[in-house]
Amino acid sequence: MSYIKSTFGYLKDHFLRMLAFCFLPALLLGLVSSPVSLIRLLFSNQLDSSVSFSEIFLTGTDLNKPYKLVVMVIAFLLYCVCAAACVGSVQHKMRYGQFYRFNAHNFFKLVNNNFLPVAKGMIVLMVLMELLGIVTTLFVFFWSKVVAIKAVTIVLCTLTVIVFVGFFLFVASLLVLTIPNMTMRGFGLFKSIRLSWITVLNKCKTVLPAATLPVVIAYIPLVIVNAFHVMVLTQILDVLFYLFALMYYHVLMYVIFFDLEDVEVADANQNNYWG
Repeated sequence: MSYIKSTFGYLKDHFLRMLAFCFLPALLLGLVSSPVSLIRLLFSNQLDSSVSFSEIFLTGTDLNKPYKLVVMVIAFLLYCVCAAACVGSVQHKMRYGQFYRFNAHNFFKLVNNNFLPVAKGMIVLMVLMELLGIVTTLFVFFWSKVVAIKAVTIVLCTLTVIVFVGFFLFVASLLVLTIPNMTMRGFGLFKSIRLSWITVLNKCKTVLPAATLPVVIAYIPLVIVNAFHVMVLTQILDVLFYLFALMYYHVLMYVIFFDLEDVEVADANQNNYWG
């Protein structure tokens, strides 16, 4: 729980700065994509024996309308820019005790230094999500075809979604140090993934609760609201969920990294910071 406490403590002290970094990507994602799109389908009238595999997959991944893919690409690029500046700012603050001085030069310096690590790390998570999305869709499609009772279908599909969401959170937790390994150690993607995997596996009892528990708690209201089809509230909660997840994980990964890697915290140089 110490990681959760430290992360929320950082967010409390620097909330507006983190909000500035994460708001626009979260807004774009929340407008075109929902973390619970597949669950929304389960509680709709669309889930029956006539539903096709492509309909389930496209609905679950929010690609059922062409414009959504365009917005998602824009959101991804915007995320990489904002997250690159965000993680650079966070690691500098934790390393030296102060932020970079605010100006265009320092902003683009942070983006330039961290854009590729952030993009690579995000692409790995996206590939993982898509692969799990395909497998989850196969199970949901199977249940919808072989189970005649709608209530039983919903229960089986819901359990399937819960299992694969839990599996994604577990694997994502194992990868939580991937970006810090690239930005702080200068390692390549695959070496960073391997080291993150090994390090976190050895510290599962402390890392996994911090990487999963707050997100699961934030996820529950989304499931409840989508089950009752409260659409306006759903849109707002989608944006807030993405905003929380982005803010939380970008801080958490460096909280864990600085603790497990025992990185020395240097004295602050008051003349070279963004504060």
